[in-house]
Amino acid sequence: MKITIVYGTERKGATYNIAQEVVKNIENSVVTEVFLPRDLPEYCISCFRCFTEEQGTCAHSRYTNQIREKLLWADLIILTSPVYSFHVSGQMKVFLDHFANMYIVHRPNKEMFHKQGLVIATASGPVYSKTLNEMKDSLDLWGVAKTYKLGFALMEVNWDKISEKIKKKITKKAKATAVKIKTNNGNIKPCFRVRKWFYVSRFMHKKLKLNPPDVLYWEEKGWTGKVRPWHK
Repeated sequence: MKITIVYGTERKGATYNIAQEVVKNIENSVVTEVFLPRDLPEYCISCFRCFTEEQGTCAHSRYTNQIREKLLWADLIILTSPVYSFHVSGQMKVFLDHFANMYIVHRPNKEMFHKQGLVIATASGPVYSKTLNEMKDSLDLWGVAKTYKLGFALMEVNWDKISEKIKKKITKKAKATAVKIKTNNGNIKPCFRVRKWFYVSRFMHKKLKLNPPDVLYWEEKGWTGKVRPWHK
């Protein structure tokens, strides 16, 4: 299985190690990694080129094009972030902002509708739900068929100081999630939320025609007709 992991921090702490715990339970996997902000050090400048022109015209395309290729290559996309101020890290938000043009309502990639996703977040208490949902929102709206969530309340920032009891809990959940991912690999259909957004977007592009570049993209794909991106 091909896996792309995007880390919301360069620090190899808890979220990094939890992702590794999942991956080691997926046999014969090939992994590529993106560390933020190292691999995407620029803020989105709201130039709107990605919405008004073709994909790949981002002002920071020297970074985003390489990352986009890694996302499209993968069977499984993993996003990780520690909780910062009850939300994702700033660098993870910057990453998500750069790829909003891949949302279903704009110009989604057909490949996304056949992928699985996993979001991982950690905090000093049980306050990771917003962080998980922020990352899952983007995966859902990219068209990723099925996304799993792993959140943990950890009192330590140093992985080596986390108690064995909590590490056993992490290992157990990581293994269970890996089993689900392996079972569904290559045999996954988009969840209700993904299909709902597809049909809402289809109506907008077919009837309202609000953004001409998006409308043209959908028409060329045949999605305003009978073609569906999740059909092989």
